[in-house]
Amino acid sequence: MEDSWRGIIDLGIIHPMIYPGVAGGDGPIVETVTRFAEDDFFTLLEVTRMNEASVRNEVRKISEISGLRLGFSAQPGLLGAGLNLANLDDAGRKDAVANICGSLDQAYELGCVTFALFDGKNSNVGEAKKADAVKALETSLMEIFDYAEANGDGDAIPISLEQFDSEIDKKSLIGPTEDAVRLATRMRQHYPSFGIIVDHSHLPLLHVQPRGVLNAVGGLMFHAHLGSAVIKEGAPNYGDNHPNYHFEHSVNHVHELSDFLGALDESGFLDRPTPTPRPIVSFEMKPFEDQPAELVIAGTKRVFREAWALA
Repeated sequence: MEDSWRGIIDLGIIHPMIYPGVAGGDGPIVETVTRFAEDDFFTLLEVTRMNEASVRNEVRKISEISGLRLGFSAQPGLLGAGLNLANLDDAGRKDAVANICGSLDQAYELGCVTFALFDGKNSNVGEAKKADAVKALETSLMEIFDYAEANGDGDAIPISLEQFDSEIDKKSLIGPTEDAVRLATRMRQHYPSFGIIVDHSHLPLLHVQPRGVLNAVGGLMFHAHLGSAVIKEGAPNYGDNHPNYHFEHSVNHVHELSDFLGALDESGFLDRPTPTPRPIVSFEMKPFEDQPAELVIAGTKRVFREAWALA
């Protein structure tokens, strides 16, 4: 590929994953956001809810001064509250929509350029109820986009639904690629800035290969996540826990990442027009036990540089 990714993608990292202590909306948010703003390796930071208005104001200032773009990750809010956008109980579904709308308010307040969500943990209800669950999810997404359009300054913020595993950890309704494509195709008829997030770390949990998934999703995608997983049952960090690339049982490393980046390029991801300033590629890495976040970040950079060079 090109010698450098700069100017081609916005390379990001997910803040509440690499620093889990801020996922609940408190903790050293300003301090850790500042570290990324001072590091020009990353051009985008995916943040989540922040409980204090003063903190949100400070983070927006940091973004504006440094030029570090912000995205919003709404998944921690849904996971923390145990909510599900595909809930067959309408009251529960509406609670999940309200949660996302509250996150949208913060995304607009922060000046975010993209917004990510997922259907909800344990939303895979089985084949007998699948059609009803997909209908509930589609209703939720339309309500969310209507809210985004009504409350944004101009065009609605681009929103992407992340594809998760369907059987092992999150047990998500939108796991299989064909379901994601069908849903996104219908949503695009009403909301052109809707997309699907393909997460490299989730593909081993879905037992699928990158090229098939990325070619199937095609132009429905402008946002990707990079990471790894542990698929050996009984091993530490088993499941969707986003271990670093150097973790003992990590299934993805340099060559797997290089293959994924090459498949992204072949699928047209790097060249298509996007509703965001550039196509977004963000790392989702979580320190295991007492691993220092800074060392995980450093290792991630090393792997990415080598993988990009090989792609």
